[in-house]
Amino acid sequence: MEERMRPLPSSTRSRKPPSVTAILSILLFFTGVLILLFLKSPLGEIRDVQIKGNHMVTEEELLQLARLNEGSSYFHWDGEEAEERIAALSEVKEAAITKVFPGTVVIEVKESERVAFWMDGSDAYPVLANGKVLTNRTWSDSLDKPLLKGWKKGEEIDPALARGLADLPKRIQMDLSEIRPGEDATYPDLVQVYTRNNHTVRVRIQDFTEKIPYYSMFRDRPPGTLNLLESTWFDPEKK
Repeated sequence: MEERMRPLPSSTRSRKPPSVTAILSILLFFTGVLILLFLKSPLGEIRDVQIKGNHMVTEEELLQLARLNEGSSYFHWDGEEAEERIAALSEVKEAAITKVFPGTVVIEVKESERVAFWMDGSDAYPVLANGKVLTNRTWSDSLDKPLLKGWKKGEEIDPALARGLADLPKRIQMDLSEIRPGEDATYPDLVQVYTRNNHTVRVRIQDFTEKIPYYSMFRDRPPGTLNLLESTWFDPEKK
């Protein structure tokens, strides 16, 4: 009698699909590793810093204020905070910082206008359009603005005089070489302005912006003194 073997029962066990949570965990792990490697790579570092528009403030000062070093983290370094620190300088009127990926930072500053130089002996210090004297910044470049002489160290320069100088047309600015306090009992705010054409102009600070442009009508006259007070008159130099 033929004996038949009973077929083996087919396996009813099936493989479980991978857990979605496990897959996500692995993906997150490798993503984190890749991000970490990226941040540590040269692409995550600041490799190039460009500085524009500075004349009074040195690049070293700007870098120090920005707290920037070569190799600083491009992503962790805060450009907005650096911008605020730089803009707080008296010498800086506006500051703008731009980050350009990968690894470049551009610092652009617009400095406050220099309108004169306050002289302390042979040392010159910039005077800004708001009247502030930068006594911490000895000027070693060419003296291309009028020299303020006769004001004591620490004595405030009248902001109206500084603003008046800032508002002057450049052609008239170039005519002025030196300004001194007038030391006049009648007009306490009188100043004496010396020009490159050997003229002296007497004018009050409160009238400076309005009246000093009149000098252009007298600039071709022989040496003498132009008085721009309640009335206007010219005294030629006596020979």
